[in-house]
Amino acid sequence: MVCIKFLRWRFKMRKVWNKDLVLLLLGQSISRLGDNAHQIALMWFILEKTGSSAIMGTLSALAYIPSVLLGPFAGVIVDKYSRKKIILLSDLIRGLIVALLALFYFTKGLSISEIFILTVLLGISSAFFNPCIPSSIPEMVDPEDLPRANSLFSIAGRVTEIIGPSAGGILYKFVGAGLLFSFNAVSFFIASIFTIFTRIPQRYKEGKMNFIGDIGEVLKRLKEDKTLMTLGITAAVLNFFYVPFFILLPVYIRNYLHLDASMYGFVLGAGGIGSLVGLLITSAISPSGDKKYRMFKFSLMGQGVAIGLLALPLNRIQLVILFFVIQLLNIFVNIYINVTLQLMVPSEERGRFFGLLGLFVGGLQPISMSLSGIIAEYVKIPIIFTVCTVVILSMSWRIITLKELKNLFNIEKRKEEEVLVSHP
Repeated sequence: MVCIKFLRWRFKMRKVWNKDLVLLLLGQSISRLGDNAHQIALMWFILEKTGSSAIMGTLSALAYIPSVLLGPFAGVIVDKYSRKKIILLSDLIRGLIVALLALFYFTKGLSISEIFILTVLLGISSAFFNPCIPSSIPEMVDPEDLPRANSLFSIAGRVTEIIGPSAGGILYKFVGAGLLFSFNAVSFFIASIFTIFTRIPQRYKEGKMNFIGDIGEVLKRLKEDKTLMTLGITAAVLNFFYVPFFILLPVYIRNYLHLDASMYGFVLGAGGIGSLVGLLITSAISPSGDKKYRMFKFSLMGQGVAIGLLALPLNRIQLVILFFVIQLLNIFVNIYINVTLQLMVPSEERGRFFGLLGLFVGGLQPISMSLSGIIAEYVKIPIIFTVCTVVILSMSWRIITLKELKNLFNIEKRKEEEVLVSHP
């Protein structure tokens, strides 16, 4: 029985693979590998240079603000113009920006103001890139293969999150930040080469570009669906209180646990392994709507409890295990929500929808990033973690008690019924 299930899984996965999907996957995996190593180098460089959690929080906010503010407008452009060209141009621009970062580091030394400016430019470029991938994948595979295709991209992303931070933390001790910045620049250029040879099908929205009108259509969709609206508001609040755990983690590891950059990399790597395990599970099994709904509820509450344990004094092994569990549960929450949203939104609206969703859900994150760093200058980090945990668990309970939420997880069944009605 196990062998039969494995063979069925192998056959289904083989259907997902195609040349264009593989090229897109490889290119983005290489760039993400460099980007993960880059983030370790940049955060630890700032921490060693300034010792300020407030500056770290500000830097994180500056990286995120452009994506939040420009996301809805970038989404309109993604639906109107070639996603392939946008991906290619974004990778080239980001490669040039990171190359400048490395050049400044080696020639005259990086100043905080230069890091801030280049980080904002990276964020602007990423704002146009981010809606492209989730909007493109549904056009490259059959609808029934979409969950597995999403899992493949997520698995590749988690592998880079294991290798990138772990290697970045170790290499930082021996080669410094400059070479890691250089590696990231090269990774973006390599990704752009893969994109050149990738064919990305696309159905364009007809008519002239109208930012306000196009975004208004998506807002109308959200307004009409009260469950989605409530889910979005609650998710925005959850994100606000999730952020401090990840922004303050390097400070917590360095100043409270008295560990170095390599341990920070190992902790993030453990989280990547947890994500990878979760993705392997979700790619191998496809639970029905009811089972998926129960898994979502358990994972959401379990993740809140696990994050709360970070407020306790932990040793190295406990910290590594905890991050493994947190990211494992996070996958079960995110993968099913993403697939549901991709199936609910028409292809010609996905760019705008995901761009606006980024603004709607992530709009509070830059504020949280800045406040986390500032508050940590005056309040002990374990206390901050405890307060955030209480709010997270309360809001998670609010989500899972929504009566309409269960219907969202039966979207595949509704899609099948629509097909049967339209093709009797």
